[in-house]
Amino acid sequence: MADLIPIAFVGAGRMAHIHADQLQHEPQVRIVAASDCDQERAQAFCAMWGGTAYSDHLDLLAHAAPAAVYVCTPTPTHAQVGLDVLSAGVALFVEKPLDLDLAAARRLVEAAEARALPAMTAFQWRYTEAYRRAEELIGDEAVALVNLRWYWTRPPLRWMWDRKQAGGQLVDQSIHLLDVSRGLAGEIETLYAAYNSRQANHEVEFENWDSYAVTLRYADGAVGVSASTYALFPEIQEPPRADFSLRDRLVRITDRGLHLFTPQGVQEWPNPEPLHRPLNRAFIAALRSGDASHIRTPLRVGLLSTAAALAANHSAACGSPVQVVHFLEEASR
Repeated sequence: MADLIPIAFVGAGRMAHIHADQLQHEPQVRIVAASDCDQERAQAFCAMWGGTAYSDHLDLLAHAAPAAVYVCTPTPTHAQVGLDVLSAGVALFVEKPLDLDLAAARRLVEAAEARALPAMTAFQWRYTEAYRRAEELIGDEAVALVNLRWYWTRPPLRWMWDRKQAGGQLVDQSIHLLDVSRGLAGEIETLYAAYNSRQANHEVEFENWDSYAVTLRYADGAVGVSASTYALFPEIQEPPRADFSLRDRLVRITDRGLHLFTPQGVQEWPNPEPLHRPLNRAFIAALRSGDASHIRTPLRVGLLSTAAALAANHSAACGSPVQVVHFLEEASR
């Protein structure tokens, strides 16, 4: 019989509940603890999923003895909490983006690599059947154009309304599409971003951009665009998508599946399971087997996608193109 894998959560909000729900499908996994700065939220989480509630993650690490910790806290705390987890010798699952501070994010990556502990960034799209089939369909063929689109509304959590806390839509949400494009079209070499200056969202608490336009150049030769907005309504039926144009073929990935457009027509492959299930299954498989190859998005992948998104914010602020690698080197010193 397989050994029981004890899991703890730091941060007991929306994403913690999503991952805890998916962990119910993994045999011999038990949630043993959760911490949150809001003690009542931690208690409510543990009442639903099991375990002991803490108000401080250091107390959790000292007393709960987890095999792995899921970090589902607000973005500016990811790196420090992650470093505390790794310092305790515990495997790490951290929500994207890694952090708004690239220097702290880089320290987190280096700590995970030095300790050789399982450590994953939560880019769930790379674990889907749609992504794996796109890898097969694209192969080594040249990608001509990348087209990324995410039409959405105001974020469901108020702290995400503040770009100083969440980084804006490109950093907090459309980063999934940037990450998919990096995996399928190659590294983003240069980008130029422009964000709207006349607000469509007039709520006093909304301290954010609500429209994002980015031009992308990839090291392997493709060019691309990313367009996203917080200005629309929750019921909009346009799924986020990443389009890859090749010779006489269009490969489209959404959170629901994959479409292949050719002169012969359209083929569709829906994702056969919920979006976050294969991500969690891969992490548990890595913990159970000790085989890091289950993890397609180690922290260094997360660092590079985070750097690309933050480089876009920098480009929008300075009004000039930005080379992503140079930006990462300067910002993470």
